[in-house]
Amino acid sequence: MKAIAIAALLLLTGCASKAVEYQPATITAEQARSVIEQVLMEQPEKTRPEQVFFTNEYIAYGGGVVSSSSGFASAVPIGNGAIAAGNSVTSSKAVQTRIYFNSIGSATLYTKRNRWVVITRNQAGGTLNQSRVDTQQKAQRFIDAMMYFKAK
Repeated sequence: MKAIAIAALLLLTGCASKAVEYQPATITAEQARSVIEQVLMEQPEKTRPEQVFFTNEYIAYGGGVVSSSSGFASAVPIGNGAIAAGNSVTSSKAVQTRIYFNSIGSATLYTKRNRWVVITRNQAGGTLNQSRVDTQQKAQRFIDAMMYFKAK
């Protein structure tokens, strides 16, 4: 029984992701923008944004505009014509995430079975962004880029 418990513990600890130590390297503004845009646009289809753009204060990315609509219509024929009444309401909302440069606290690299994830956190420890990356080098460049904008 003790052997089964130890084997289960070893199996469970082997499944957990682990943090990879990394000290950010120097990167230029253009390189930082390019790396962030590439990583965000290479996310899985469900989480991939439609656009990424930068301002002097934040990085913005999102899924475009979501519209909702409701309506009512009615018509009554009268002779060769009709009387009609209608009502319609449409609302639109831009679906967008912003990462403000002055809110960036840290970016940590995690690995699990040759997969790489970078989690960018705010200064209070909350998650601002979680990005999957296909190589360790690209994940490290993403951290370089986020830390470039943090220092800005």
